[in-house]
Amino acid sequence: MRKQWGRAVVIAVASVVIVLGLVFAVTMRRGKSDGMGWLSAEQAPISTPKTPSYSTAAPIPTTRPTLTVDSGCRLGQGPAELDPVPEATTRRVNAAWDRVERWLKAKAPTTAATLRPPATIARITEAQQRSGVAFPAELVASLLRHDGVSGIGDSFALPPFHHLASAETLEGQAKVMCEVLNSSGSDDSVGYWWHGRFVPIAVNGGGDGLFLDQRTATGRLGEWDHEGSVSFDRWPPTLTELLEQTATALETGGPVIHGYRPVVTENRALDWDIPR
Repeated sequence: MRKQWGRAVVIAVASVVIVLGLVFAVTMRRGKSDGMGWLSAEQAPISTPKTPSYSTAAPIPTTRPTLTVDSGCRLGQGPAELDPVPEATTRRVNAAWDRVERWLKAKAPTTAATLRPPATIARITEAQQRSGVAFPAELVASLLRHDGVSGIGDSFALPPFHHLASAETLEGQAKVMCEVLNSSGSDDSVGYWWHGRFVPIAVNGGGDGLFLDQRTATGRLGEWDHEGSVSFDRWPPTLTELLEQTATALETGGPVIHGYRPVVTENRALDWDIPR
C-alpha cells in the first residue's frame, strides 16, 4: 500500500482551504493549556442548546492577539543579491542530480519528464527578496539545475512524497506560512510551528513539506507539519545529502528515510513504498 493521497491533491500553496487549515491548527494550539494539555485529543462536551436571550447592551469588544516576539518574517525584504555558490557545492549537487536523472530516464521516464528546466539567476534572486531570507548555496545550485517539478501526480518526489518547489512555489509558500504565523498571535508557535528564517523547499500538496533552517545560516534540513510542529530527527542535515541518499536508494532499490523504497508504477513513474 502506498501513500497515494499525497499524489492525488493539487499544490494549493495560497488556497483558502489550506490557509484556513493552517490558521485553525495554529490558533487551536495557542488556545490550549500549558504543559501536556495541548497534546490531548479530548473534545469539549456537547452542550444542550439553550433558548436564546436578547440584550440591548453593547457587545463586548474583542482584541485579536498579536505576537510579542520576533517571528523572523521579513517578506519583501530579503537580500537583493544571491551569495556566490562555491564550486564544490555546485559539483556535489550536480553529481547527485546526474545520478537521479540517469535512473529516472532509464526506469521512470514519466517522472523524468516532470523535472522543470533551470531557474534563472534573476528569478531565484526575486524569490529570495520576496521571501525575506537568504537562500542557502545548495538550494541555489539545485534551482539552477531544476526549477522544481511540474505539478504533483507522477512528478519527482523526494522520499516519500515531497515534491521539490519551484522558485515561484517557494516564494508563495513562505508568504503563506509567515502570514498565518503572524496572524495567529501565538508566541509559542514561533520556531515550533514555523519561523520566518525557514526556507520552504518541497511541498506534499497537503500543507506540509521540507525547509532549510536559516536562523543561524546553516541551512539545516527539517520538515514542517501544519497541524503539529517542525522536526529534524529523521532527515539528513542538508538537501544535498538527501539528494545523494535518494540517488543511492534509486540505484540500489534500498531503503531511505526510515525504510521507504523506490518502485516503478505501471505508468513508468517513480513511487515510494511505505515501510512495513
